[in-house]
Amino acid sequence: MNMRKRISILFVPSGTKIAPATRYRINQYLPYLDKEFMEYSVYSIISHNMTLRMIKSPTYNALGKLFYYIGIVAEKFIRGLKIIYIANKFDIVYLQRTTFMFGLEKLLKIRNKNIIFDIDDSIYMPDNEENGILGALKKSMKRKEVSSVLKITKCVIVENRHIKNFVRQYCNNIYLITGPIDSVKNYTKEYRQDAKEIAIGWIGSPSTTPYLNMLNNVFVELSKKYKIKVMLIGAAHYEIEGLKIENIPWQEETEVFQLHKFDIGIMPMPDDEWTRGKVGCKMLQYMANAIPAVVSYTPTNAEIIEDGVNGFLARSESQWVEKMSLLIESFDLRQMVGKKGRQAVEEKFSLQVNFPKLKEVLENCIKN
Repeated sequence: MNMRKRISILFVPSGTKIAPATRYRINQYLPYLDKEFMEYSVYSIISHNMTLRMIKSPTYNALGKLFYYIGIVAEKFIRGLKIIYIANKFDIVYLQRTTFMFGLEKLLKIRNKNIIFDIDDSIYMPDNEENGILGALKKSMKRKEVSSVLKITKCVIVENRHIKNFVRQYCNNIYLITGPIDSVKNYTKEYRQDAKEIAIGWIGSPSTTPYLNMLNNVFVELSKKYKIKVMLIGAAHYEIEGLKIENIPWQEETEVFQLHKFDIGIMPMPDDEWTRGKVGCKMLQYMANAIPAVVSYTPTNAEIIEDGVNGFLARSESQWVEKMSLLIESFDLRQMVGKKGRQAVEEKFSLQVNFPKLKEVLENCIKN
């Protein structure tokens, strides 16, 4: 067996390992890279403490936001200089969502021409609308930073077609890799035919908890007809009077165990420019664990969900009530849709299917 390290990669994520994108788009691949005898190092563009603040989506007044953004800029500049300094020690620099300040990406290109940019979200626009000068500045900076990095990359990895359409303005060498979801760690749940109440589950973060408000009326209507409870993993405060809600802190070690308590998984979200750039990780998690998923319709979600087969798409409150009711009433339907979702993940979106695609990208990057 050839034990020579074939490729060395500097992974530069936009947050440390506690950031979901870093866990899914980089860290999951590392054991597979070890098996291929590839060398790698992971160095985030921001620190662990700043990543933690980013994930918690802190709400500040105008002055607090200003200091928060100044902290982000300072870290990206200082840590960016280190990344540029060490870049020539590796065959490939792999930027996961990472952009640079003050044109530093041009220096990175001088130090290493083999740059891969991985985009799994609409990072070229703000994740929320902010008014005033600060909001306008943030919007302008986001697009400029992303486009500037795209112009110096050798190839780009995207998660869905919506992002691919944006990227092709700047780069033609584009690879589509959706997910990935570990289909070994996540496995088919045991279905509860004699459940006394149906557990409707959601997993996410404080920043996406407000999307649950889209289903306030839906939960009320369903609770009038059925005995249900709502289980939330990793959510911020959320409550509806008279509705049974169980809040569970997110922990990586217990994530799958808690997911298996769900009878139905939900993913409400608006259909807009920002969400069309997202392939909801929670949707793929439900499917990987054979949990029947009901998700809001967006063109991107429709790339994954075949309505009524491996999940359900809902465009309105009435459709949410209708499709959730079908699943609540039928154990057989929950089982069938859940298993079809699992099958889709195994065939198209799993870590095991997607690693060979990533390996091909890495190898092509240093060949061309």
